[in-house]
Amino acid sequence: MAAGKGSRQWSNLPSDLIHLISTKLPDLSDRVRFRAVCKMWKSSVSVSDPSPCLPWFVSCDRDNTDEIVYYSLSAKKACKIHCPQQRNSFFHGTAGGFILSCQDSSPRSFSLFNPLTGLEISVPNPKEFGEFFVVSNPFQKDLVVIFGDAQDWDETFVSLIRPGDEAWVIGKLDMMLYERVCLWYDGMCYINEYGTPTSIGDATTRSVLSTVPPPPRETGPLSPRYMLKTCGEILLIFTHISCTYKFEEIYFTIYQLNKVGENYQWIKVRGIGDRMLFLDYIRSFALRASDFSGLRGNCIYFKKFDYGRLRMLLCRHDLETGTTEVLPNFSGDWSTWMIPNLSESN
Repeated sequence: MAAGKGSRQWSNLPSDLIHLISTKLPDLSDRVRFRAVCKMWKSSVSVSDPSPCLPWFVSCDRDNTDEIVYYSLSAKKACKIHCPQQRNSFFHGTAGGFILSCQDSSPRSFSLFNPLTGLEISVPNPKEFGEFFVVSNPFQKDLVVIFGDAQDWDETFVSLIRPGDEAWVIGKLDMMLYERVCLWYDGMCYINEYGTPTSIGDATTRSVLSTVPPPPRETGPLSPRYMLKTCGEILLIFTHISCTYKFEEIYFTIYQLNKVGENYQWIKVRGIGDRMLFLDYIRSFALRASDFSGLRGNCIYFKKFDYGRLRMLLCRHDLETGTTEVLPNFSGDWSTWMIPNLSESN
């Protein structure tokens, strides 16, 4: 239809205004549709724009190993991606839009895989180690992994690999690792074991620099599950689980690392303000709710098990009210958070 008198073509909007509008779209799928309006909008907006992007909750489809299921928080629905090349693979975490995938074969085969672009980068097999997991923030492209010795678990290793590297950069830490509560930040490794003092180690010198006493013991078992860096603060998160014949009931206790004089200590906090926490099995990270329309802060996104239907559910816990709601239209098996990335390169 021809534009009426005095009207203006949407395609004639200034490119800087188009880009500004695109930064208000919280989900990558919204940006893809936005770019499809016309050539002008497409050229003004990059799919790899660094503006804040909501993570997707990514899960294997246990009924179809050729498919990956992702859940969009903004759309509140799940979609499937056909990935036959990942059949019979196990996922160990995500970083920079890639999934660290391990093929169930002998010997094991590893790759960094982007399910949106199909880009797959082979990485060397860390055959010296058994159990391992990703602890890096999913936004960063450097893939940081903590390894535990599969035989007697009496050694801890921190290892780094980037897409395209020919070998893992491996270093031994003078720390023990049992309960997998770890944080890698700015060359430092923070490890807490079963609620004991927290060890702070230098990944360069492979030595422990200091220890932090555990928080005061409250009623019931006190074992931390997550540690993360957010807004200049380090948080230690405890999960308290009560299982019924149908559901896991979960609530949280949060401590913040404060420096008092020359020493550090964990201080209990009642809320996290504008921040949203995202938890999977072993890893956590945070975003500001004010960066995204329609989301509220002081909340924790996590999964719990539905014993009645034998499936995982995605939930949101409100720290202010202490209530938990199940988010609609998602159920899965293995799952983790991924920052979607449509870039054709690593």
